[in-house]
Parts: sequence; C-alpha cells; structure tokens
Amino acid sequence: MHGGFGSAVGGTALYRLTARPATSESVSLVLKVLHQRSGESPASPYYWKREYEVYQSGLLERLPADTFVSPEIYDLQDFGDSCWIWMEDIDDCKNDWTLDDFRDVATRLGRFNGAWLTGRAAPSFDWLCHNWHAAIIPALAPTFANLDALLESPLTRAALPLEAKDEIMAIWRDRRQFQDALVQLPQTLCHTDAFRRNILHRAGDAVLLDWALASLGALGEELVCLVAVSLYYQGFSEEYADSLDETVFAAYVEGLRQAGWTDDPKLARIGYTCAMALRGLAGVKQDLEFLSDQASHKQLLRTHQMTSLDDIADLFADVRRFRLLKMARKARDLLA
Repeated sequence: MHGGFGSAVGGTALYRLTARPATSESVSLVLKVLHQRSGESPASPYYWKREYEVYQSGLLERLPADTFVSPEIYDLQDFGDSCWIWMEDIDDCKNDWTLDDFRDVATRLGRFNGAWLTGRAAPSFDWLCHNWHAAIIPALAPTFANLDALLESPLTRAALPLEAKDEIMAIWRDRRQFQDALVQLPQTLCHTDAFRRNILHRAGDAVLLDWALASLGALGEELVCLVAVSLYYQGFSEEYADSLDETVFAAYVEGLRQAGWTDDPKLARIGYTCAMALRGLAGVKQDLEFLSDQASHKQLLRTHQMTSLDDIADLFADVRRFRLLKMARKARDLLA
C-alpha cells in the first residue's frame, strides 16, 4: 500500500493481506512494519517505534467521547529491530471532504485536545515527543545554511520565489520566538498528523490512524497538519486557504468549549500560527529537496496527481506564501 510523504522518513512498510478460509468469507487486514532507524531517541520527532508503543500502551482504549476511535489491533509483535502491527482494513465511506467535513474533524480535534486541558491527566510516556513542531527545527539548520545552493535550479527557485527569500530567512532567524511560545502555552495530548489520509469515516465514526507523531503539544498545535498538509492536496487557492483556516479554527475552538475549556481563544490562535510557521520552515526543506532530487519526481507527480513539475513548483510556492509567510506575520502580531 502507498501512503503520503511520511514514508520519506524511511523504515516503514505497509501491506494489505486477504485471507480466504475454506469455511467462511474472506477477511482483509493491514500489516504495518516499522523498521528500526539508528540514532533516534524515544522522544525524537520521528521515533521509529512510537506507533507500536502507542497501541501497546492502551492509551487509545480511553479516547474521549465524541472524538475519534482507533483501528482494531489484532496483534502486536516486537522483533527488536522491527515491530509489526496487525490491524483491521477500514473501508472509508467518504471520497472527498467538503468544508463541513473539515469543520466536523476540527471540532473533534478540539474536544480531543480539550479533554486533557480540563481534567484528564496528560500521559507521561518517555516515547512521546514534546512540542513536535519545535522539535523538528534543529534538523533544518543545514538547509537554511545552504539555501543558495538549493536554489540553483529553475524548479526550486519557482517553489521558493526569490522575492520571498529575505522574509523567509528572517522567519528562520526568529524561529526561537515561535518555539518558545509553544512551550509556554497550555499543553495537551496531540496526534500531530491528523489530516485527510489519516482519518477514515465509518458508520458515524472517525477512525484516526498513524500515531507515529503522537506528542504532548501546545494548545492549537494539533490543527497545523489538518490545514497545512490539506492545502497540498485539495486544490490550492488563496480564497480556499483563508476559508479553510477560518472554518477549521472556529470549529476547533467550539470543540474546546464543548470539552469545558473556557480560556481566551487567542491562546489557541498563537499555538496554531506559531506551529504553522515552524511547519512552513520544514516545508522549505522538504519541497526543495524533492524538487532537487530527480529520483523523487515520479513520486511527486503521482502524489499530487499532476503532469508538470513546473505546476508542482508553483503549487509549493502558493502554499508557502500562506502557511509560512502569512502565518508567521499573524503569529508575530499575536505575540506582540
């Protein structure tokens, strides 16, 4: 089975298997194999074993009501240098999402985060990352130190317009301001990778998959993936991005309120915009490296369902203007 660009981290394989017993109907299930990657501590952003640990811990058996359900896990196997997760194969009953679907998911995320802000004790497992969007920033230093070299090709220059370079470098220099803000905000349990491909709908339930990035994060940090990643796949326009941003944030606050959280929504907006700016910095590295690597071009075209790399570069530039430049400006205004 093929996923999104998360597989680019390496070490993950996903299979669908069908068993056909002679005495009953066939059964379909999914096997996810996690392979060890050296040099990763349990708290690192991409810890290879985290999803296995999440399922093993029983944490997902106690998810807040009216939020999400986890897939049924048939078996968990630890072989030392790899872990196998056997889970149900879920038939998603939704093909495309409307704004109403995004509104529903954002409300669920608000209720989910809100539960740990209003009474539930936050888990303390050592394999949980802390403030995932802040934690990914140190690894970006080589990219920004060598940005000129990455911008030598026409494709990468299109994806990161030169007129935006100075502003992007200023955001990079101010990165600690955004990182520090996330640490100081109220903290809650976050999935951190909740977007269309990891949320399947079934008979009124929303099934949340792929807990590899589970973390203790800032209020509002959870929304970043839902918006930032979706803009790559939903058909970008500035009007749509603004509408998605407004719809999702308002619904998230409503979900927080339903969970009993009564503080200032500005706190959630700070967490959301600061984390979005940091995610945007990571997007610079990801986009430019994919466009610079000819071996990745087929995957790019397939994933974005496009026939032109020039169009993909233009898409990356449009998304960057919104999720990095615009969001960093909003974050700065809120922090001021």
